Amino acid sequence: RFAERTEDLVRARDRAEILLAEVNHRVANSLSFVSALINLQRQSLRGTAAQAALEETRSRIQAVAEIHKHLYTTGDVTTVSLDQYLGALLVQLEQTLASEGHSALIRHRIDPVRVPTSASINLGIVITEWVTNAFKYAYGDRSGEVRVLAHHVDDRLVVTVEDDGVGMTSTTEVRGTGVGSKIVSTIARSLKAEISYLNRSPGTEARLVMSLAPG
Repeated sequence: RFAERTEDLVRARDRAEILLAEVNHRVANSLSFVSALINLQRQSLRGTAAQAALEETRSRIQAVAEIHKHLYTTGDVTTVSLDQYLGALLVQLEQTLASEGHSALIRHRIDPVRVPTSASINLGIVITEWVTNAFKYAYGDRSGEVRVLAHHVDDRLVVTVEDDGVGMTSTTEVRGTGVGSKIVSTIARSLKAEISYLNRSPGTEARLVMSLAPG
């Protein structure tokens, strides 16, 4: 009887894992479809401000979709290997920005640390915001390099996005819709993370520091 019960539990677990993988697959496909619809809508508009707003929305959705793609190809749905997830996300983001006429390149060095899935989604959105801003405002139409670094230091994760562009000054005006900054601030609070912006002279560094300690 004990052996039969054990077999039943194993079969139930296997069915649950298959179902969860299928759910993540469907969610990823659905989000990619929504992203494609937004892109079609963007292309039909003439106003550059409206197009930019829709493209920002599409990039955020794609960051979430990339997580679900990662989840249905791995056996662990509770944590994500940050180097694999962010590596795939940054490749896709660079291609998207290049298709819009931006010629900067993304370089990254990311430690193979496992991060809770929900935190990984939030990190993906923050990094998408920062990298997109660097492409648009640090370099504009000029070529350059955007570096994404993520290191595991003691029980903390330190994530930085840096460029060698025009940098910030005390008179730098807020550009874009401002929605991205609000999203980053909201995510930082949810992660209990510290956010800072440094003038590198030349360039800018955006930094997020969060705890990886359990609880």
